[in-house]
Amino acid sequence: MMITINEDNLFAVIIKGSLGLLFFLALAGWVLFSPRVGLGALAGGCIAIANFFWIRNVLQRILGQLPANASRYAQLRFIARLSLTALILYFVITSGWFSLAGVIVGLSVIVINIIAISLYSALRAGG
Repeated sequence: MMITINEDNLFAVIIKGSLGLLFFLALAGWVLFSPRVGLGALAGGCIAIANFFWIRNVLQRILGQLPANASRYAQLRFIARLSLTALILYFVITSGWFSLAGVIVGLSVIVINIIAISLYSALRAGG
């Protein structure tokens, strides 16, 4: 069955694909390498997906509600998201519970999924 990807379901397709890829990478890291690698991939993927949700939420608010000062609103949210992500990554990296390689792989799940969806859409369109 072919999946139809359009503007209405693109976000859901990206999230579902990223969660599936995250599950696969975390399980593969755990089984093939070590529990630290699996946990690292899981932590990195959760951070990436949470960031993706947060960015979408901020963009919807900016475009939908049109705050009086949209640029200031976007800048403050960007700095807050970046700061919180940095603090979480600092904890994850310095805790010793997670493999750095696993974290990096996990942080890439959204990007890998978007590239896969782009290639799928291009090949399906005959490009």
